[in-house]
Amino acid sequence: MLSPYFGLDPLGPPFVLFSAQHLLGAAAVILAALTVALAAARLPPRRRAALRWGLAAFCVANWLGWDAWQLANGVWSPAYSLPLQLCTLSVPVSALMLATRSAQIYEVLYFWCLAGATQALITPDLQAAGYSFPHVRYWIFFTSHGSIYLAVAFASAAWGFRPTWRSLPRAFVATNLLLAVVGLANWLTGGNYMFIARRPEYPTLIDALGPWPWYIMSLELIAAAAFVLVYLPYAAWDRLRPADHG
Repeated sequence: MLSPYFGLDPLGPPFVLFSAQHLLGAAAVILAALTVALAAARLPPRRRAALRWGLAAFCVANWLGWDAWQLANGVWSPAYSLPLQLCTLSVPVSALMLATRSAQIYEVLYFWCLAGATQALITPDLQAAGYSFPHVRYWIFFTSHGSIYLAVAFASAAWGFRPTWRSLPRAFVATNLLLAVVGLANWLTGGNYMFIARRPEYPTLIDALGPWPWYIMSLELIAAAAFVLVYLPYAAWDRLRPADHG
């Protein structure tokens, strides 16, 4: 029999949006990412390599851990459990980016992290089922989303990877290609990956965007705006240092 901390039933009071456990979990992710960035910039090559592969293993562990929890509780389903949510997919993609040192993967992952994972941290899906600290679902949510931030922070600090204006259309096209795959998967499985089959059952920003399918067009516009927004710090930096960029 599974421990109540690993079981299907929530523990204690339900998860509450913007509660202490929500804000502390999100703050821990940001603090961990900053710590990794500082370490990656200062560590000698051998220790930096160890950190790189440790982070890749951490991403894989989170990816497999989520599936393991679902399988152990008998709730794994093709309609729910495939890695086709943007953040769920970003976890193994983060491991792949770290393993291959791919700047092309990074430039897409940067936008998925800063625009996608950030929105997930603001409105966690933990509130739908009420999973709160210290249930394993609580930990998996914050460590898996955190692993994306850690991968991006490492690549930015250790390898000097960064997005450019050209990264914006490439990331947007990659996201829409994924959207086509997700749409087919939703049709085949009855799932709601990336919330394009219907609105989520818990409160999100989608609630303000109108009925299906019209909110999908609004999501496209919001995604484009979010991609531009998370690129702006680099645009501002480039403008302040024009001599460094020709």
